Amino acid sequence: MRELSVYFCQKCGYYAYFQLPRNAVCHRCHVKLTPLDIRYQDFMNLDYEERDRLISLKIIEMTPTLVQRICEPAKLYDQRELVGRLTQEISRLTEENQKLNQTVDWMHKTIWEQLRQTRELESRLKKMENA
Repeated sequence: MRELSVYFCQKCGYYAYFQLPRNAVCHRCHVKLTPLDIRYQDFMNLDYEERDRLISLKIIEMTPTLVQRICEPAKLYDQRELVGRLTQEISRLTEENQKLNQTVDWMHKTIWEQLRQTRELESRLKKMENA
C-alpha cells in the first residue's frame, strides 16, 4: 500500500493527503495540488501553526515577485532583445560560412592543381615510354 503524501494548493493554501497524485485536486480552486517535500508523518508531527508557516513559505517561494508579474507581459511583446541576439547569431554564422566557403575554394583549387600535375606527369611518362 502506498504511503500518503501531503499536497497543497498554491492559490488558496488548502492542503490534503493523497496516495495517488491524480487525485490531488483543490476542491476550492479546482487546480492540481503541489506535493510538499516532507513525509506525511513528519507533517503530522507539526502543529497547525507550523503547518501553516510551512505552506505559507512554499507559496511565497513559488509565487513570482511583483516586479516579475509586471514585467512578464512586456517580455512577451518586447522582441528587441531577441532580434538583437538573432542578428548577432546571423552575423556569426555568416562569418563562419565565409570561412568555410574559402576553405572549400582552397581545397577545390588544390585538388584541381594536383589533378593537373598528375595528368601532366602521366603524359610525360607515356612520352618517355614511347620514346
